[in-house]
Amino acid sequence: MSSSGSNAVTLNALLKKTEHYDKDERYMAISDLCEALKRHAASSTSYSSSPSLPLIDASTERRICTAVLSLLDDSSNDVQTVAVKTLGVLLTTVQEELVAEIADKLCTLVLDSTKSDLHDVYAIGLTTLITKIPLHMGDVVSHRLVGRLIDGIRLSSNSSFILVSCFELMTHLVSRFGTMPNVKRQHDAILQISLLQLSSTETVVRKRAGSTIGVMSRVLSDALLHQLVDRLLRQIDLAEGVGKSGKRRARAARANSTTTDPIADTRAILRTMCTVSGEVGHRLTQSQIDCIIPIFLRFCDVEDAM
Repeated sequence: MSSSGSNAVTLNALLKKTEHYDKDERYMAISDLCEALKRHAASSTSYSSSPSLPLIDASTERRICTAVLSLLDDSSNDVQTVAVKTLGVLLTTVQEELVAEIADKLCTLVLDSTKSDLHDVYAIGLTTLITKIPLHMGDVVSHRLVGRLIDGIRLSSNSSFILVSCFELMTHLVSRFGTMPNVKRQHDAILQISLLQLSSTETVVRKRAGSTIGVMSRVLSDALLHQLVDRLLRQIDLAEGVGKSGKRRARAARANSTTTDPIADTRAILRTMCTVSGEVGHRLTQSQIDCIIPIFLRFCDVEDAM
């Protein structure tokens, strides 16, 4: 039997075992499949010079993807763990079309509030996809994910675990593919939905939203960055200060304000402003820099601390 035929038989046997009723058999099958995929990944990178292993055909690739995705929902935690590991290997070898389909499937599972028991597994799987896929696939995958993550944040106000996952995934996505066309077109939408969540009642949601804004600041245009900083400074101006004088200044600022923005959590906007300043302080305008010292004094009033 040729090496190609032998390889197909081996993969078919492993794929069949991934459906076995015994969790130990499924564990061994997915572990062996992971090792086989690693060998193929290594072989495919040097295929032209040393074709030691035949490439996997498109039909088998699709079957492998289906099997690995199904094992993310396995009843055994050990099987789930190896399935996530296998997914990371698989994503570096399969065709772009399959990668996009896997991204769609994982995103659907992450946004499904009825899958709370396995939510972390799906989120890890999607994080693995975002961080492992080749760069040339980034724009296609971003096109599939960005809009859905924005909608997930907008429509999941009563589900903090989905909100947190969406922000974490968005942070990874923007960090790696933030300058690509399909993400750049959504910069303003990502920014607006993240700023709104700085007023969330959940501390962890506010922190994740601030982290996303910090990563966004690296890739924003000058116009959007200046709008972001102006809005953060305006929010800080309306926030509660420290001590009597700080609260007095806050009341005066609110009396003169015409903004309709919801008042964000004071700690959240200060933390976010610090993150943005640390990331892109060199891009701030002089007028924005001039606002920062009075803000510092307002929240660190020596007389009120006496």
